[in-house]
Order: sequence, then C-alpha cells, then structure tokens
Amino acid sequence: MGLAAASTGHDASAAVGTSPAEVPSVDAAADADGATAIRLTPPGRTFTVAAVGDFLAEGLVNNAAAAAARPGVRYDYEPLLRPHAALVQFADLAICHMETPIGPPGAKVGFVGKGAYGTNLIAAAWETPFDLKRVGFDRCSTASNHANDTGADGIRTTLEALDAAGLGHSGTARTVQESAVTTFVVNGVRVSHLSYARNSNTGFPRDEWRLNRAITADKVLADVARARAIGAEVVIVSLHVYMEMQTGPTADDRALVNTITGIAKPDLVLIHGPHVPQPVERVNGITTYWSLGNYISGMGVAGRNKYSDLRTLDGLMAMVRFTQQRDGRWLAEPRTVLLCNALGSRVVYPGISTLGTPGISSTLRSQMQACVNRTSAVVRGLY
Repeated sequence: MGLAAASTGHDASAAVGTSPAEVPSVDAAADADGATAIRLTPPGRTFTVAAVGDFLAEGLVNNAAAAAARPGVRYDYEPLLRPHAALVQFADLAICHMETPIGPPGAKVGFVGKGAYGTNLIAAAWETPFDLKRVGFDRCSTASNHANDTGADGIRTTLEALDAAGLGHSGTARTVQESAVTTFVVNGVRVSHLSYARNSNTGFPRDEWRLNRAITADKVLADVARARAIGAEVVIVSLHVYMEMQTGPTADDRALVNTITGIAKPDLVLIHGPHVPQPVERVNGITTYWSLGNYISGMGVAGRNKYSDLRTLDGLMAMVRFTQQRDGRWLAEPRTVLLCNALGSRVVYPGISTLGTPGISSTLRSQMQACVNRTSAVVRGLY
C-alpha cells in the first residue's frame, strides 16, 4: 500500500520509502583470480508479521466448523481458514485476536448468556486454538471487551487452551507474574507483543492485572518502556477499541494512539473492535491499522441489527516486513491483504487473489467483488 516507516521506539524521525535493497552491501562476488568476496556490512536483520482481525465464535461460524469436522470431533475451524493459510504461514510471526474467552473441553460454545449490562456473553470452543495453530498462527492477543465474559475462570481456560495448542498470548493473565511484560525472539530479533482493551462489556475484573486496559495511555506507555528496558527491539501494540461500525477512528481513539506513538513509539499498532475495516496510516511515523475488521464472524446476515451490515464480512491481514537499517532503526513496510468471509460457508478467502481465480462460481465471484468494492473505498492499496 506504499507506506514505509522506520522506527526505534526512541527517535521521533522516520525514514520513509527506503528500499530494503539499500540495507546490506557486499563487494563484487569474486575477482578475476577467483578471490572470495568479503561482505563489507552484515545483512540487515528482517522478519515479517501477519496479523488479522476479530475471531468471533458466533453461531454461523460454529455451525460451519461442526459441519467441517471429521467424526468424533466437535468443531474444525481450519477448513474455514484454509484458503489464506499460505499467507499466515509465510510470516515469521502470525498474530490472531481472540475476542472471546475460550471454554474448557466440551463446554457450550457461542452464546452462553446475557451480561449484567444486557450484552451477549460469547465463548469459543476449546478446539479453536488448535485449529489456529494448524493454520499457522504463533500467538494471539486476548484483551477485548469480551475477554471477561465468563469471568476469571474464562480467562484461565482461554490461556490454558492457548498454552495447550502452543500459541503465545498477551492481554490477559492468570497470575500477577504472568501479567508482566515479556519478550520473545523472532528470526534473531527480540520482540514484545502487548495487548489492551479500552472497555469491557461485563466490567473489568477486580484484579487489574487479569485484563490489560487502555482507558488512558498511561499503562501502554509504561509497558512499552518496560519492553524496551528488557531488550525489545521491536514492540507491537494490539488495541481493542469500543466504537463500532465507523469508517475511521474516533477522535478519542486517535488522541490515544497519537499519545502512544508520540511518546512510547512502538513499532506497529494493530486495532480491533470496530468490526469493519478502517484506513491504514502512519501516526507519528508509526504504522497504524485503525481497524483490521473481522477475521471470521457470524455477522453480515439479516436479523442482526447493526451487525447485518455487509461490511462486517470484510477484514484485513496486516503483512508488515521489518528490516533493520544501518543506523539500527527498523524499517516497517506494510502490505495489506483483503480477507472476505463468504456468506453461507463462512470460509475466509483472500479476496483479490480469489477474484482472479479462473473457474470460481459466479456466486463466490460476486461476493468477492462486493468485498473488494466495499473495502477499497476505505483502505488504499489492497492486495
């Protein structure tokens, strides 16, 4: 989509449009006498991140996963995500967003009751993270307005399921110790992934450490600083906001992100919650996805009030390549892949490439074209 920004988390300046080809430099391969070439500078370290929008374990999604499951298995979500799995697997770090808690094995899935404020309580199947792992995901953000839907037990079972599947996580915690800022290594680069919610449909837990919140910027600023202090070279912030269905960020969300990027300077901001795609911008030089939309959901059908909006069928995959520059800064090169939920099957397709596939049905072609038309009106440079 033509955006590029270099950031360190310390320097307010940004290098824009630098070509990765300018980073490493080597001399001629060999001279006339066959002498071995000597590398003058080490190759720039690099890794690629893929991140997607909200995973919502709603009825139509669960029904499709049940229909796709082999005998003896309750749900299998992997076939619904298979058309774009190669993109997920291409990335060195693939991040999902679990908007709802995950229940224990065999527990009820989907709608599990009404909250004190009249909101729907939703729970995902225990099988979900295992299928996400099969698709190629490495970790998930878990802080959202639904994270506390089933209380502390739901936070516990969510993280137990992610752990059992081998997926990392951030945003919620079972203990104070688990809530601490951590780092991990991707392609030799030390990375920190932080996750926050701006609201909770059921109220935030009494123990603040159970669910990271970003009502103001204070905790995010402190956590990014802590991540840098323990060695994070690249910091990714996932933020779940609460104003839904808008084509762009609210003034309040923009002010919050402006503060976070202006002071803490993370290297990438990923926003969830609006359920529809929003633009991609550089805020204080930091690549910011204002809304990744839905990854997979039961929305976009009649009878769901505002969630009947067909834009809820559309989502974005943030593909961001980070390359270290000679001065130590990190160049972030975003490419935005359009993902489209198909009506009926709920299968998630890479919209633009699927549209160009010979032999697809006229129905699927029409749905993909509508998805492309809707989202390209809001987000530039889609792939």
